Amino acid sequence: MGKKNIIISEGNRPFWQRIIAALIYTCIIIFLIMFFTDYKFTTNATHIKNSFSLLEMALILLPTALGFSVVRDWHFDLSKKKYKIVYCIGPLQFGSWITLPEIEYVSVFKQPKANGEYIYETNLWYNKNKHFNILESDGIEPVFEMGKSVSTILNVKLLDATVPNAYKWVDV
Repeated sequence: MGKKNIIISEGNRPFWQRIIAALIYTCIIIFLIMFFTDYKFTTNATHIKNSFSLLEMALILLPTALGFSVVRDWHFDLSKKKYKIVYCIGPLQFGSWITLPEIEYVSVFKQPKANGEYIYETNLWYNKNKHFNILESDGIEPVFEMGKSVSTILNVKLLDATVPNAYKWVDV
C-alpha cells in the first residue's frame, strides 16, 4: 500500500442545487437581518412577527439549504489508522478524526424505503458484524464506485449485496 493519505470526495453539487441553496441562504440572511433590526411587516394591521417569527423561518429553512449544499469527503490517514468524514459547505469544512478499525471488507447493498423505492449504501465492515456507512445514494453507480475505490485503497474485498440472498464477491 503506497499511499498513506487518501481523500474520496462526493464531488461538487449539481449547478441547479447550488442555485437553490444560494437562494435559500439569501432568504435566511434577509430574515436574520430583518429579525435583528426589528423590521416590521404589516398586513391588515397584523404583525407577522407575532405569529411566525423571522428567526423561526430562518431556522426552518436552514436544513433545506444544507441539504442542497453540503458535500461529504472521506479522509483516510492510513499511517495513523484514522479517518474522518468532512462536511463541506463552500469553503467551510467540519469533521474530526476517528480511529479506523481493522476493515475486513466493503459491502454495497440496497435498502428498501417506506415508499417502495430503494436506497443504496456502501458500508465498511469490521469485527465480524459491525459496520459504518460511508455513502448513501438513490443510484447504484456512485455507491459501487465508492465501494470499488475504498476496497482498492484498503486492499480488502468488495461484497455485492444488492440482490437479497444472492450476495457475491466482486473483483476490483
